[in-house]
Amino acid sequence: MSYNVREHSYVVGGLGVTGQACVRFLLQQKATVKAFDTRANFTLATDPDSDIDTDMQAFMAEKVTCSALSEDYFEGVDTLVLSPGLALNIEPVALAQECGVEVIGDVELFARLNASTNSATPAQRVVGITGSNGKTTVTLLLNHLLKSCGVKSIEAGNVGRPVLDALQSDADVVVMELSSFQLETTSSLVLEAATVLNISDDHLDRHGTLEAYIDAKHRIFNNAKSAIVWRDGEFVAPDEQLIAKGNAVSSEESLASKNIVEYGLGESTTGFAIASFGGDGSTFGDEQSLYITFNGEKLIALSDIRLVGMHNVLNIMAALGICLQLGVSPELAVKHLYSFKSAPHRCVEVARVNNIRYIDDSKATNIGATVAALEGLAPTIQGKLILIAGGDAKGADIASLSPYLTKYVSHVFALGKDAHLFEKSFAHTTRVATMKDAVKAATRLAAPGDVVLLSPACASLDMFKNYMHRGDVFKQDVHDLHNLNSKGKGAVEVTS
Repeated sequence: MSYNVREHSYVVGGLGVTGQACVRFLLQQKATVKAFDTRANFTLATDPDSDIDTDMQAFMAEKVTCSALSEDYFEGVDTLVLSPGLALNIEPVALAQECGVEVIGDVELFARLNASTNSATPAQRVVGITGSNGKTTVTLLLNHLLKSCGVKSIEAGNVGRPVLDALQSDADVVVMELSSFQLETTSSLVLEAATVLNISDDHLDRHGTLEAYIDAKHRIFNNAKSAIVWRDGEFVAPDEQLIAKGNAVSSEESLASKNIVEYGLGESTTGFAIASFGGDGSTFGDEQSLYITFNGEKLIALSDIRLVGMHNVLNIMAALGICLQLGVSPELAVKHLYSFKSAPHRCVEVARVNNIRYIDDSKATNIGATVAALEGLAPTIQGKLILIAGGDAKGADIASLSPYLTKYVSHVFALGKDAHLFEKSFAHTTRVATMKDAVKAATRLAAPGDVVLLSPACASLDMFKNYMHRGDVFKQDVHDLHNLNSKGKGAVEVTS
């Protein structure tokens, strides 16, 4: 069934990056569209030299409302395209629904238009990636592997590029990172492969309950042709349903009937796994003998993988699994792992001095992300793990991090607004005033074989512009301390 935007009348809710992309797309398609924003003093920065921004300037002057809406506002409107930053329970959405207006997101609009392409312009193949942590890394890695193997692909969605921009590209495959906010307004997206990488408590201020959060994530499987599943993960398989927090049930018979590729860190003769070939293989620290395998056959040694941590080994497996579903063999794809450069501030090694490794995981703005980093890194470390953490905890229960700190961390240097919460949660914690103080103190404590990890478990805005700024300051402070020349370089290795 074809979908023609000119046959519909739209309201775009929210004029952030996604909302602006929706407006631009709908204006280009000559659709009937207006918009509202919940920020009373919202203004749009535009480039007067751009034709489309000239259109946006005119649109802002005539078609944007930043005040309270009435039923009359939705008269003649049949579709509200809601930005993912706006919750479904806000008053304008309730009013639209009362007026019989359908509420969708830009991903759903993409899905309908992509399904409506004719035989002369076949629909783009789409794969979907979601999860509490790691989805940007997997999205970028998968797109890199596909392009390196000759597939014309593009990444879009929560990774940064609006999905409607991808629709207008010449890509054959769209690698789509999908947040729970995007998925809750998506119903007809057809995916060649889908994965829920992991689930941890996140965005409960928006979804209310873990059950609702999981339900939103699992919408990615609704029209998926195949699923890539972490065999040891909770609530990540298509037929896994939450009964109560901490308990899950799945139907093995139902799962077996689906096209599923499994992966994990244990040994297995099916799907992706870890196995030892030579050496004792008794620990993950023995990387020379450990390999990622597919159906029991070795693909790549862990020692040849540049991405830091066992959680990134899982990310690699997920990406390889999706490659497989797109017709790209894991044996071919794995050859291009070495040329992949990880997204900044996601467990990236920024320096190695006297065999002390400094790792920037500033993107870890919640507890689940820091837990993933600790669990991923700890098995690969011969010495101590020294953690720099803190910032704005956003009301999260830092005490829930305590068992992981006790198990994996030698010492915490805590800074920022909620540094005191780390002191309460872990006895081996020292409060510091600045990132420079944290780096100096961690370095004094560190010895060869140790890792100094910035993984804050908190937001950054109490001390920094954003998490990127925080990570950049960490890297600069490390390089300044050791008098390293970091211009044009990533990690700097020095031995003395």
